[in-house]
Amino acid sequence: MKSTGRRTFFRTLLTGGLFAGAGAAQTGQAAPQNAESGPLPSRRMDEMTSREIEFYLKAGGDLVLIPFGPVSGHGALIPVGMHAHWAHALSLLIADRANGLVFPVTYCCFAGATRTFRGTVSFTHGEQVLVLKRIASTLNKQGFRRTVLVGGTNPEDTAGMIAARELFDETEIPTYFISARRAFDLPEVSTLWRGYPGSFNEQQIDLAALKVVGRERPIPLENWAREIKTGDEADQPAEIGPDVSAMRKYGAVGFRYFEEKNHGNHGNAGIRFNGRSDIDIAVEVLRKSADVIVPALASFEHYSQWLEQHPMHYISATDRLQEK
Repeated sequence: MKSTGRRTFFRTLLTGGLFAGAGAAQTGQAAPQNAESGPLPSRRMDEMTSREIEFYLKAGGDLVLIPFGPVSGHGALIPVGMHAHWAHALSLLIADRANGLVFPVTYCCFAGATRTFRGTVSFTHGEQVLVLKRIASTLNKQGFRRTVLVGGTNPEDTAGMIAARELFDETEIPTYFISARRAFDLPEVSTLWRGYPGSFNEQQIDLAALKVVGRERPIPLENWAREIKTGDEADQPAEIGPDVSAMRKYGAVGFRYFEEKNHGNHGNAGIRFNGRSDIDIAVEVLRKSADVIVPALASFEHYSQWLEQHPMHYISATDRLQEK
């Protein structure tokens, strides 16, 4: 497809409202890609045949989202795959809106301070970068012109950003990194839970994400989870808490958690707010996050095309050459 036709194709997709809710991601049903190819059987690449992926590319599709996140401990109330679930759900919602495909979740990620929780498996930043670069570069060679890395939040976002930058430096082909947390914190998204009586954060998001990806589960320890908490409990022992906070104020320092309550037990879930379940509100948060991100994919398309027409060259001085 020529670049002009491609732009028209994606503009139609981006403005056409391909997805009305989380149900399509749950069932695997996708909106039609175009009249010639018919509906895709799924947005999830692992559920597609290689022929179906080939036909998607030949029909003009070029977007693949690569969700990632660690398996990391989150206290007594949040499943260990929370960060990856967040990235996966957001990727599916974006793919439905922007005619993309979603690569299987990558769990080979840096977990950081949560390594003291059982079940956590942490990889080095370097290992995470290598895995993400291998996936993105291979898919790019197959015809996916827009490869998008999607992370949940910190700490896996560090290596996600590094992978995106290194891929560009090595190939001059841009790879886009999206942080789900950045969308979550936007005013147009956070307004959905403004006034919530407690901490609206990772516990609701994880249970909502599992609902979106079709793996809904009961709220862990529901009575405990329902207790109103503010979310500002200390995450370090009293003897060193002020020191760690002072260092974080200006940068970063390695640390770890010492008790189950340090991470993950600060949140709430199972509360009704404004007549609705907070988990259902969190599903809306994920949908709204996808809504605000999708326009950036059109920018990514334009940026990629511009770079193709402007190869890398070393900068030469051109202005005010007579000045001494």
